[in-house]
Amino acid sequence: MKDIFVERKLVKHARIHVLADGRVRVVAPPGFDVNSFVNEHSEWIRKKRAEIESIAKEIKGRENMLLLNGKFYHLLRDNTFEILDGEEGGVVKYPSLRSLKRKLVGMLRQELKTNVSFYSRLLGVKYGRIFIKMQKTKWASCSSKANLSFNLVSLALPEKLREYIVIHELTHLLEPNHTKAFWETVGFYYPEYGEAEEELKKYWIFVERNEVWMKLRWIR
Repeated sequence: MKDIFVERKLVKHARIHVLADGRVRVVAPPGFDVNSFVNEHSEWIRKKRAEIESIAKEIKGRENMLLLNGKFYHLLRDNTFEILDGEEGGVVKYPSLRSLKRKLVGMLRQELKTNVSFYSRLLGVKYGRIFIKMQKTKWASCSSKANLSFNLVSLALPEKLREYIVIHELTHLLEPNHTKAFWETVGFYYPEYGEAEEELKKYWIFVERNEVWMKLRWIR
């Protein structure tokens, strides 16, 4: 089977993942028979790839546009930064990719200050620092020191989904694991969390197929 890469780690059980670009990632202990493992799961891999490609069709032809707040924007080089919404698609003006990334970081940071402060008070939790990074596998994470890290590409999501991510991560300060109590708390503040989780999976495929976000990932 093509496009398979293997990571050897000291794990008890092998794991297999189909990534947003269709590649297969296998995490397995040293000496584990990966070929047999992949062959056993070949039908599951085929179905998963077909599912991903079906979702990816929704953005076909728009991969080189900036996905922002759930909408697609044409990029236009200009001396200033500006976001213009139009009836037939929006435009984002920007001087350079580096400056564009800085502006996007500023936008997300300002939004997070408001949302994290608001929901932390509702949940009755205290958090440490807020970081904005270009994470490769997660929308956000919460450390044992109560620091919160948010993926810059979450700006691709509709604002309501970013709100869900904030609630999700702050709830981890009460319940570190995805226990029944964790989901009950999340559900109290965001009843549609099940639909949100499915939407996040879809948008992850969108951003992984988006040429603009992939370029911004490597800008320092």
